[in-house]
Amino acid sequence: MSVLAYGSYLVIQIRRAAAIRNGSFEDGLWGQRIEQISFAALPQNLVILTPAVAAAVAGALLVRSLVAPVVVHIGRLVRVVAGLSFVVVAIAVVGVVAVFFRRYDSVGDTAAVLGRLGGIAMAAAMIRLCLEADHET
Repeated sequence: MSVLAYGSYLVIQIRRAAAIRNGSFEDGLWGQRIEQISFAALPQNLVILTPAVAAAVAGALLVRSLVAPVVVHIGRLVRVVAGLSFVVVAIAVVGVVAVFFRRYDSVGDTAAVLGRLGGIAMAAAMIRLCLEADHET
């Protein structure tokens, strides 16, 4: 459920960004769209994916003795969660790079960069856990 929740949230952010027609930011239309989508990489939004990581890792560690179909489904869940985490890293990197192309605002830009770096750190931890769990299955 949390994979679907985060996937839905990501789709909502992309649809909101696509609906922006007139850029009100100083870096234009695409800067505003990138900012909108990069909200998905903030730690407070990425926490939606945490229960899926916990379930996937716990499932991968517990399914060694179970039947093959269960192992296959847990392996797929682990790879989907890891894939979403890679998407988060990509979105956050684009969001951080976009900050450097707009007019400098010491407080706002620092908060934007640090927030996205926090999202990258969380997503990297999720990727690492998923890779370890995938190795176990």
